[in-house]
Amino acid sequence: VSAAIAGILIIRADGRKRKESYQSLYLTPYIEKGKIEEARNLSRVKLFEDYIKAETNSGYITIDKWKRSYLFFTHIRALRDPETTPLLLWLQGGPGLSSLFGEFLEIGPLGIDATGKLFVRNTTLQQHVNVIYLDQPVGAGFSFTKGLLGYAHSLDDVASGVLVFLQQFLKMFPEYENREFYVGGESYGARFTVGVSHAIHSGKKPRPALRLRGVIMGAGFLGQLMRVADSSEFLYEMSMITKKGRKSFAQKFADMRQKVRSLFGKLAALLNLRRTIFTSKTNPTLFQKLTGYNNQASALYSEKPENMVRFEKYMQTDEFKRAVHVGKSVIFMKAEGKVATKLKDDYLTDISDKIEDLLQSYKVLFYTGQMDTLFPSRNLQDYFRSLNWTGAEEFRSKEPSHWKAYPTSRFVSGIVTMVGNMTEVVLLRAGHYVAVDEPDNASKMMLNFIEGTGTRWEGQDEEPDSIKA
Repeated sequence: VSAAIAGILIIRADGRKRKESYQSLYLTPYIEKGKIEEARNLSRVKLFEDYIKAETNSGYITIDKWKRSYLFFTHIRALRDPETTPLLLWLQGGPGLSSLFGEFLEIGPLGIDATGKLFVRNTTLQQHVNVIYLDQPVGAGFSFTKGLLGYAHSLDDVASGVLVFLQQFLKMFPEYENREFYVGGESYGARFTVGVSHAIHSGKKPRPALRLRGVIMGAGFLGQLMRVADSSEFLYEMSMITKKGRKSFAQKFADMRQKVRSLFGKLAALLNLRRTIFTSKTNPTLFQKLTGYNNQASALYSEKPENMVRFEKYMQTDEFKRAVHVGKSVIFMKAEGKVATKLKDDYLTDISDKIEDLLQSYKVLFYTGQMDTLFPSRNLQDYFRSLNWTGAEEFRSKEPSHWKAYPTSRFVSGIVTMVGNMTEVVLLRAGHYVAVDEPDNASKMMLNFIEGTGTRWEGQDEEPDSIKA
């Protein structure tokens, strides 16, 4: 891809600012009146289509009229054979991050770089899969509710909202009825993925006319939180903290594990967790004090990567909001505020039984990042091996394979363990935001999983120019 096509500065060509008001596009009224063609035409996104040459739609679906709750989505058709390829619902984490994070920074066809330029991604899952990037629950990204009652308080609330969305989405895009369907997400989004997939599996209404085939969970907010998030050993082994620091970290987590055993101690444990492993601009956490890092995601970088910073700024511009049919008054939320607060009771809820149910009936991909400082890969690997399902014993004893994403790759891309419905991948050189650090390999990993044959992991496709070495 030439430089001229690969990137442009995110400014208007004539440099003029357009200050006039513009409104959000609410698609539910059109869907209810049967004005499907009008809804599809109004929701087209020229910005994306000019770059990636694939039909793109975006707008708002009303999931609760009384509570005035609206979910924002961006749907991009596959670049190849969109009429027959599977449909993937992508759910970002946070909780509260926009799924456009996944589109621009991870697996989508249109990216944004560290200088603020848009570019066409050479390797993308979108080449073979139709994708819905959904901002959920309400309050995440561009999605919103006009009353406090509209916020989700549990995983069931989140799943219910997504099912209502899917019901209307299929009326607007009936060509996807009975299509093979996958649900995927990272971090807290992996948790949302479990909730939505299990709701479909158990027949919760409204039942979408889709054939659920697989579930993708990346760097998941899964298992016992106070064990999965205990990074004391990992940080020490990475030389990010001293022996004294390791002892302080380990003691904090031991105290938190003790507190969560009682109802009254759970809130205190969550507050301590926030002060221990996350980051704050005003009150540095223990992680910041001991490591000097102001970004809690990867051992590879101590500050938030510049492409993430540029992404957040671009989302808030009139230029972009107008392009994707988001009203001028809508505030772009970044995994903060009411979404996280309202879901606090879900953080410590064990959903292992739901994951075990899914493993019995569908393909499941668990992937982690080798350099993840938030949920260290080894902790999640231990959790995966604690699950009980028909292939559990074989999975626990199975020796992993070294995987190269492409036959001409010089370096190992990841460590793969496959047994029955379970595929586990540790992506090398990647932190918590796995696909941000290794977008080409992450896309190839997901495509291998979706296409579903063991030979796909042998790297038989031609390697893209972007990662040849």
